[in-house]
Amino acid sequence: MKRFITAILLIFGLFTCYAQKHPNLVFTQEGAAQIKNNLGKYPLLDLSIAEAKAKVAANIAQGIEVPVPKDPGGGYTHEKHKLNYDVMLNAAMLWQITGEKFYAEFVREMLLAYAKLYPTLGIHPEGVNSGVPGKLFWQSLNDAVWLVHAAQAYDCVYDYLNSDERKNIENNLLRLSVKFSMEDRAETFNRIHNHGLWAICGVAMTGYVLNDKDMVEKAIYGSNKDKKTGFLSNIDALFSPDGYYCEGSYYLRYAIMPTILLAKTIQNNQPDLHIYAYKDSTLAKSIPALLQQTDPIGQFLPFNDALKDKAWTSGEIVYAVNIAYNDIAADPLLLYAAQQQGRVMLSADGVVVAKAIGEGKAPANFKWKSMELRDGSKGDQGGVAMLRYGQTPDAMAATMKYGTFGMEHGHLDKLTIGFYDQGREILSDYGSARFINIEQKRGGRYLPENKTFVNQTIAHNTVTVDQKSNYGGNTKKADECNAVRYYFNASDERLQIVSAKDTTAYPGVKMQRTIALLQPDDSYFTRPFLLDLFNLQSEKPHQYDLAYYYQGDFIHTGIKYDYEREMQAAGGSQGYQHLWLRAQGTAANDNESFTWINAARFYTITTICKPEKTQLLMVQSGANDPEFNLRNENGIIFREQNSNSRLFASVIEPHGSFSPITEASLGSYANIVRLKEVVNNAAVTAVTIEARNGKRWLFAISNNNTDPNANHSIELNGKTVSWAGTHVFIMIND
Repeated sequence: MKRFITAILLIFGLFTCYAQKHPNLVFTQEGAAQIKNNLGKYPLLDLSIAEAKAKVAANIAQGIEVPVPKDPGGGYTHEKHKLNYDVMLNAAMLWQITGEKFYAEFVREMLLAYAKLYPTLGIHPEGVNSGVPGKLFWQSLNDAVWLVHAAQAYDCVYDYLNSDERKNIENNLLRLSVKFSMEDRAETFNRIHNHGLWAICGVAMTGYVLNDKDMVEKAIYGSNKDKKTGFLSNIDALFSPDGYYCEGSYYLRYAIMPTILLAKTIQNNQPDLHIYAYKDSTLAKSIPALLQQTDPIGQFLPFNDALKDKAWTSGEIVYAVNIAYNDIAADPLLLYAAQQQGRVMLSADGVVVAKAIGEGKAPANFKWKSMELRDGSKGDQGGVAMLRYGQTPDAMAATMKYGTFGMEHGHLDKLTIGFYDQGREILSDYGSARFINIEQKRGGRYLPENKTFVNQTIAHNTVTVDQKSNYGGNTKKADECNAVRYYFNASDERLQIVSAKDTTAYPGVKMQRTIALLQPDDSYFTRPFLLDLFNLQSEKPHQYDLAYYYQGDFIHTGIKYDYEREMQAAGGSQGYQHLWLRAQGTAANDNESFTWINAARFYTITTICKPEKTQLLMVQSGANDPEFNLRNENGIIFREQNSNSRLFASVIEPHGSFSPITEASLGSYANIVRLKEVVNNAAVTAVTIEARNGKRWLFAISNNNTDPNANHSIELNGKTVSWAGTHVFIMIND
């Protein structure tokens, strides 16, 4: 008898181990009760409810339409199905909050309409343009996003439906959708990738709603339940111990939504899995790290493929911020982001955030931090660094990327840098060539120039060797390699430094790049400048092209150049074919400068040159682009031919001001007038920096010893300069 009772309990336990009540995914019964009890108390919550009601009311008035899919991204049917899943979920939550049956009835009719349509669908007619076509959408990724929303909507109206309706929706819609994701698109479901995360989230959520343990376990542990794929494996492989996501911040912005929604669902249904603590709390670290990977106005830094207008106000980040604040850590900086977003989730998490903001707990400003984020699942594959100066809207930032390639959305841009000032990109990264969801631009997909230009090395602020991209453009090889971190220190805001090395991008060429954000202790400099030391070592001669892409208008260069009156490309392949060669010249002096203006400030690059040998090329993107897919952005290239080794030493200096109102131009000439290479060998690289007022500074960095107690010395003008530690930045007197 005891065995019989135990067996019954086990069976009952297996049956009820997940969704014992509805709703219980992200939106829960408890969450609905908290929202009801706090209506009228917190403006952000009330605003979010009002927006959801307005959106749903407009669509209820139009009537339900579930069209046969036919269009690519941006087309009518594509956008209609996107709107449907969004409105359906909002209506389902409003039913739980208000108890007004017309919301539940709207969701019921929508789900039944999809249950009627879905079994009739084959592969999407535009699927030929996708390697992984869907049914409702041109790519299966969008089908997975649809399922994530539909499962939550069904969870909310589950108890409103009768048994026949539930059976119809489950068998003809939800289970078929899961089968498509988990079996027909098994290569995506078992993929370590953002597409895989969305597919996993949709299947897991559906499994929790349907009390299907097998479905849930396959989503968490992989289709073979061997933990080689699935949700946990994605966390293991895609995220570093610091919370950095290998595809970069733009793609974490997208991947964080299924990641945090599924984590929240697991926490609500299987808290014993301690999902937020998994892999040393990687998920807990990823959201603050993501917010830090933004420019001074909150737009995500364009590491790898990126649409640069995306910011922390994006809808996906609302979920991340709200859940992180409620479930992980009540970090006030999360409240700042939530305040900028101007809305909260309709959930218990949203209530907590709205309450905290209503009580004035959000800080007045976001505190950006100088930091390094390690890349790779174990944190041993390079990383990215962000150097920050100031916290005002006029803050300054410099970035360097020295990590992994970043899978299919990666760029061949080892040791690339970016520079921000005035809340603007000054030295820019192109981001991506894509007009997302604009049907006329190839269905909103990535455009051919994304591969032929944007992903190539010459499109970035780094060195291209022999006019060939890193790894000869071989992305498979690039995925197997990474640069390595050498040194990072940002303990002093006036002297911040990062240095990294790479020996994999070009056979036989050793590269080390060091950038330092420097603020001399001298009133002559009202803002820091960026020192850039790019060291190349090779036994064989090469052509080295150091590119800087700048935002703004060209003012002046000391190099005498010839303007190209007939437009021609700068080369024939690996990105050069997309650069118009606008002008070129040769350095006549050992220092040359290039000045441009952006908004109210001037910027000058001063570079050590080899007279009669260093060439300057002024270029503009847009060549060989018959569909006008590329933006026309300007850049300069410092070229050195037939060189074995070369130290490109440059300063990027903000200076002066210009007022279009008063027409006053002040300080249009750079303060820094000369750089000099003092020594560059295996042990030390050192340069002097001379200002217009005659003062000079020495910057030196050890190249092979990061011991903070190590002693170093160099000879400078017949005198010995010694220091302890990795680097030194001091004023010098002759």
